[in-house]
Amino acid sequence: MNDFKVIHLVRHVASTSMPWNDLYKTHRLIDRQSSGYVCAISGIRSSGLYLDVNSKQRYFGLNFITSFFVLCKIVIKIKKKNRRVIIHVHNMSLIPYIFFMKLFGTKCILNVHNSLVNFNFIQYSLLRLGISFFDAIIPVSISVGDEVIKTFPWVKSKIHPIKNGIHIDQLMQVNDLICYGTKNIDVIIIARFVEQKNVPRILSVLSQCKNLSKVVWYGRGVEMDSARAEINNTALENIFEFRGVKPRKEVLEAIDKSIVYLSLSKWEGIGVANIEALSLPTEVILSDIPPHNELCSNLNLTLVNLKASDEEIANIIDSKITAHEQRQKFLLERSAATRLEYDLRVLIRKYIHVYNSVSHH
Repeated sequence: MNDFKVIHLVRHVASTSMPWNDLYKTHRLIDRQSSGYVCAISGIRSSGLYLDVNSKQRYFGLNFITSFFVLCKIVIKIKKKNRRVIIHVHNMSLIPYIFFMKLFGTKCILNVHNSLVNFNFIQYSLLRLGISFFDAIIPVSISVGDEVIKTFPWVKSKIHPIKNGIHIDQLMQVNDLICYGTKNIDVIIIARFVEQKNVPRILSVLSQCKNLSKVVWYGRGVEMDSARAEINNTALENIFEFRGVKPRKEVLEAIDKSIVYLSLSKWEGIGVANIEALSLPTEVILSDIPPHNELCSNLNLTLVNLKASDEEIANIIDSKITAHEQRQKFLLERSAATRLEYDLRVLIRKYIHVYNSVSHH
């Protein structure tokens, strides 16, 4: 039995939240005793226990004022049972909490879920201030790890890149890869409507495509209204569906029914949706950025240079739509290989290995 317990510090809990939906829940299945707690700290909710409607598992919803005292109680409770405490921080804004938790002799781990380019001034400043206090730092890709090392070379020995993973059981329910399913969506995009996801460029590229009859976009964000306005009174208007945020199973089923999955992100961590798309028999077209290159190193997918013209990228999309039926066997084989490499349970065991290593040093 592992002699530690993990307390995850997050800003919110949701069905698409990696710390909650992937890391904590899967850790709990592998080793219930050490999986610990999830504390969602924000200025919105009052202090108390909350129940996840999907899993019926509990997490703490804390406000900024009471969170410190509740965390202290949890840490003391764990230590009274002679178990080590690991604080796992998932958001840069929560770094100040570790300065207090260190007084209890806790070990602290930081997850870097995105490229440093994504951080605002406050997040970056807190990272610079607190990074040396962490016992381990886990970037979600090798390229993000390289970015952290380049920016903060003195923490190189603490870097442990662990890629994001996928729920194989959920994917098997959608497509067991015995056969190539019916496709009724030409292009699917799964992305927040934010600068990082290159929303205007995606719309501009799609406007140049000649073989489109249906495009679906899952996600929300500050640029959603402007995206809707941009396609109004254009050829895209009648073939475009903005579906917002939906349950994961619906999104996976939509990927499975799509010919092309498209992401032209300017920067990324690694992108769970990208891996999910690769694990289903769908053509995957990604922007040529370092995290996407990591995916491409072992899996055959299409990378496009963002410096290419809209017409050039559109031609690639059109060609994939036209030829997809001839690539059924390849796409099924690639999907199987992706599932093998990115099995969430295997990757979560790597997290547990880091927890073990940190707790004994």
